[in-house]
Amino acid sequence: MSRNRSFKKQNVNPELPVVGIDVAKHVHFATILFSDGSERRFSFENTQAGFLSLVQWLQESRTTSGIQQSIVGLESTGHYWKPLAYFLAKLSDVILVQVNPAHVKKAKELYDNSPGKTDHKDASVIAMLIKMGRFQHLHLLQGAYADLRISAKLREQKILELGMQRNILHSLIDTIFPEYGKMFSKLETKTSLYLLQRYTTPDRLLSLGRYRLTKVIQKASRGKLAEEKANELLEAAKTSIGIKAGQESITLAIRETVRGLQRILKELQVIDERLSQILQGIPYASQLLSVKGIGSVTLAVILGETGDLRRYRKADEIIKLAGLNLYEISSGQHRGRRRITKRGRPLLRKTLFFAALRLVKQGGIFRKDYLRLTENNQMQKVKALVALAKKVLRVIFALARDGAYYQEKEAPLPLAA
Repeated sequence: MSRNRSFKKQNVNPELPVVGIDVAKHVHFATILFSDGSERRFSFENTQAGFLSLVQWLQESRTTSGIQQSIVGLESTGHYWKPLAYFLAKLSDVILVQVNPAHVKKAKELYDNSPGKTDHKDASVIAMLIKMGRFQHLHLLQGAYADLRISAKLREQKILELGMQRNILHSLIDTIFPEYGKMFSKLETKTSLYLLQRYTTPDRLLSLGRYRLTKVIQKASRGKLAEEKANELLEAAKTSIGIKAGQESITLAIRETVRGLQRILKELQVIDERLSQILQGIPYASQLLSVKGIGSVTLAVILGETGDLRRYRKADEIIKLAGLNLYEISSGQHRGRRRITKRGRPLLRKTLFFAALRLVKQGGIFRKDYLRLTENNQMQKVKALVALAKKVLRVIFALARDGAYYQEKEAPLPLAA
């Protein structure tokens, strides 16, 4: 990006000391690279005292070189880097940047023509990449955006946990009562979980009888289901091929899994409410929510991943952050297929894809675009959704930039995924 190039031209010069830091759980390793090519190495603990010793070391190193400022870079991978990064960001004599972990991994042999790996070597490779200008400005989220990112990450973890518990429940039910899964669209519906928690096996459902089971289902579903569903369950229970061996243990496992699912669903509800609440602190949130089909939770996750949209100059910067920018591998007469890089933030990419999926449904604001792209098989459906995911980003970026509300209108869309 032009802004990044300008930033690098202003801050990378032959005289500026460059510091690369390889972060770890307990001890960090730093290498300072001077203009004459010489290096100094330093290690410090992941504590306040360790951070202060790093500051003292930087000051002494700058005194030696006669420079009053240094550029410090680290890999933004895992989570151990965050306390150090927020500490360094407060120092006026430090320019803080980040280096792509994939670049560090691939550049190790450039440093000493060896595939070897050590913590000090990684720090030196990071410093070398910064000297070459292969870095990005490190933007640390603050305020509502930091809260959104943490809550969005927690939500994603709970969704993954929900999927694991759902798979466990399916495997248990398929063993003891295989026919049960056909009775409900999802096993984790409230009515289904209520029945599994209390009347887990076919025999226990049969012991209720038609009248009592109807009343139970009616209560659990709040009147939405009744005698018809009871009849279906009883008929399935009578002819069930579920095994009897170890039934009590399987029953216990099912009930524990159901409790786990109920807990996760309740936690997700609390997190979603929290995301919607935090979103109210974003000044342009109402403009972005004017896009019909983008809900508060979806928008909260997007902003948690991107930060303030107004700090970007172009939508292409955010598209690259999402890993939705294109690349190809071509050589000579061979022209490779164009694909998305997937080098950005995976949660952002996933959220945008599912947002596009909702927006192309019947009545969705991107439905016509989707039909035009996929007409006569000129573009695969998945590629069309990727193109529209990029359009989602462009739209919300423009709304945030201009402080405007969305107005649906016909707009040409380039045939590129």
